[in-house]
Amino acid sequence: MDLETEKKLVYMAKTDFQSFDRLYAHYFPKMFGFVKSKVLDEQKTEDLVSEIFMKVMENLDKFEWKNVPFGAWIFKIARNHLYDHYHKENREGYKESIDDRHDISDKGKYSNPHKTAHLNEVQKIVINEMEKLTQKEKEVVEMKFFGDMKNKEIADALNYSERNVGVILFRTLRKLKGPLSQLNL
Repeated sequence: MDLETEKKLVYMAKTDFQSFDRLYAHYFPKMFGFVKSKVLDEQKTEDLVSEIFMKVMENLDKFEWKNVPFGAWIFKIARNHLYDHYHKENREGYKESIDDRHDISDKGKYSNPHKTAHLNEVQKIVINEMEKLTQKEKEVVEMKFFGDMKNKEIADALNYSERNVGVILFRTLRKLKGPLSQLNL
């Protein structure tokens, strides 16, 4: 969706539910992928994404267009909501496993045990390498590849320059390239 179309939809969405529905349909898969990369299970992901979109809808009147993609604003809300969620969970003694957050295993009805074993090994390597990244690197990679965001959207959401996001991605992918190039996918 181009910025001009998005801008029109955002203004119409303030009074028209169908316009909000179009924005929701566009951003839902990105948001779901981003949140799923950070959360333990699919049900919790669905709940959190619903809560995030409720906050978006409740605060839509406060959004002011400043030639920044609407997605950047949504992802700021998501980051804050996830921060609050984890802060609350940590107070209650909840500890999430990173193995579950980055689950790539084959759990289909007709899964192949050899494929499942291989994917489990790949997952261990990916998790190990992701844990070596800085918080900034993880966040940019998760937004890019799990949230399917453009560099401009990431930059706006994180208050970085678009060039800085590109450099972070380039360096991070170069850092990951060695260990991950050994994988037979």
